Amino acid sequence: MIRTEGLGKSFGAARVLDGIDHAQQRGEVVVLIGPSGCGKSTFLRCLNQLETHDTGRITIGDVTLEAGARPDREKQRRLRLFSGMVFQQFHLFPHRTALENVMEGPRFVLGQTAAEAGATARALLAKVGLADRADHRPSQLSGGQQQRVAIARALAMKPQVMLFDEPTSALDPELRDEVLRVLRRLADEGMTMLVATHEMRFAEEIADHVLFMEGGRIAESGPPGRIFRDPSQERTREFLRKILPKA
Repeated sequence: MIRTEGLGKSFGAARVLDGIDHAQQRGEVVVLIGPSGCGKSTFLRCLNQLETHDTGRITIGDVTLEAGARPDREKQRRLRLFSGMVFQQFHLFPHRTALENVMEGPRFVLGQTAAEAGATARALLAKVGLADRADHRPSQLSGGQQQRVAIARALAMKPQVMLFDEPTSALDPELRDEVLRVLRRLADEGMTMLVATHEMRFAEEIADHVLFMEGGRIAESGPPGRIFRDPSQERTREFLRKILPKA
């Protein structure tokens, strides 16, 4: 479902991604961990083509995009449709209700009628536990509620994979749990997910596979039980000692 081969990205002289090879099956949940600045966000943004990669290739579903001087706009568009993305910040339209925010993509990108898009949006708001907040604007919602609207908005585009870039980092602990419950449900339903997070306990619980990133590379990868309990790399052990709560 997701494959990258030799994926690289530079910003000026800074090499942010340096030869990322990754393969992920349909329905698999992969969690990205690592220190700030290690390349997690850039990796996700390249997959969604919010950033264009310099080297290598990306495949999502049946679309492969090679790095090159002339971007293939049609393939970029299809990759974006295949992959829904949820960010640290919610990026909701402040002047639109939760319902209208979720309807926007289906109406104006997928070409659904207002009735079709409205029915889709209401079903997805119910899925994320916000059926009773459909007519509320973002300013009337908590941070956790806004993030759940953002997840519903991404799901409304019927993506094959979901990409999450630190979806709980801007939230208080109680509000984080609201969002994590939604991610657990998506995982249980078989959604293919790639999640960058600092929530280590959640990562251990939800992941089929964990990637530890350092300096734009995948420094270690494996099942969560091994990565969190017996990592093979000293750098992984050092990172986990710093970030995991003491028993």
